[in-house]
Amino acid sequence: MFKKLTMATGVVTLVAACGGGNDSAPAVSQLFAQTNDSTNAVVHFIRNADGTLTKQPAVLTGGKGTNGVNYFMGNIVAPDALTSNHSVIVGTDGSQLFVANAGDNTVSTFSIDKTSGTLTLLAVSPTGGTRPTSLAFANNVLYVTHQQGVNELGAYRVGSDGKLTSIGTYPVVQQDALPTEVSVSPDGKFVIVNGFLKTLTPVQPANALLAYPINADGTLGQVVSSTSVGVGPFGGVFGRGAQAGVYATSDAAGGTASSYSFANSGSFTPLSGPVAVTGQAAPCWIAITPDNKFVYVSSGSGAISLFSLDGNGKLSLANASAASEPPVLSTTSGFANDSWVSPDGKFLYQDYAGDDKIVAYSIGVNGTLTKLGEQPANTQSKISLQGLTGT
Repeated sequence: MFKKLTMATGVVTLVAACGGGNDSAPAVSQLFAQTNDSTNAVVHFIRNADGTLTKQPAVLTGGKGTNGVNYFMGNIVAPDALTSNHSVIVGTDGSQLFVANAGDNTVSTFSIDKTSGTLTLLAVSPTGGTRPTSLAFANNVLYVTHQQGVNELGAYRVGSDGKLTSIGTYPVVQQDALPTEVSVSPDGKFVIVNGFLKTLTPVQPANALLAYPINADGTLGQVVSSTSVGVGPFGGVFGRGAQAGVYATSDAAGGTASSYSFANSGSFTPLSGPVAVTGQAAPCWIAITPDNKFVYVSSGSGAISLFSLDGNGKLSLANASAASEPPVLSTTSGFANDSWVSPDGKFLYQDYAGDDKIVAYSIGVNGTLTKLGEQPANTQSKISLQGLTGT
């Protein structure tokens, strides 16, 4: 992604690129990512009470990754090969893990033993699409976006055996639009998709936020499209509780962050932004603390930026570089991509794909980040680390 970063700043990573808690806390707290190697594997950690990580043996997904080959970057080996958020997610009750295998167009389903932390591979299912890269789950239905195709959004019923059965496919803004994220609204009524291109060459963002109403059987209804205020919304995150109707985005192409109110009709109305992520290129990934006070935006330039979120849903930049890691390769930055905030709001975990590692931070009362430690991902290409979620 480094090549086009110089050519198109944030647009590059825009298409170069967060998990949740459960109602009942597991006995063992964990963290998961994927190697995206040719023989794909889950990078697995136990989360200790002090926020540090204890590495567990990697677990094969049974599927194939891209080994760092980045479709958006012209099939070169580059960070953020999946160009997405949420390629690894935990199911609603914390008992399942889903992993997108973009190299062979499959999704792996694991069971999670909440007491021991053991992962058991249940199934590897074809999606019928091309390069699945972002996942969302609600009411036993998995929603998957793909990098190419006429219908790049799919809905799949998850069986008791972990296998996926397609129940519908849907178009996004246009064919081959390369969506970067799918999520489900907090009320469970809409599937949200963002991060589109009108054209890949030259790179031209579509600037659209899409909301699909979820029918009772998990299939999707007629899409509601809203125009974004930021250029190239890549990642998005909803607030919690009283602010569940607030949606914040990282706008990769514009180098900004924005926030919106989300209506029962499925439309988005701007609340703030676009707010410049000063000095950072390609802000693509975004996470929020459970108390809605702080929003973290991670960028292809290798930094985590801290935003405050007020009671009206407005974003303010507090620190453009709240944390960063020096690059270990001359060809790319540390490349801060997928991140995840623990359900108790005490810790933030960050992938640094350019450095092939995951860093743990404690979150201070004013949102500051203090590094607790780091763990290597040990990917084959040394830059293919993707996805981050936990329990």
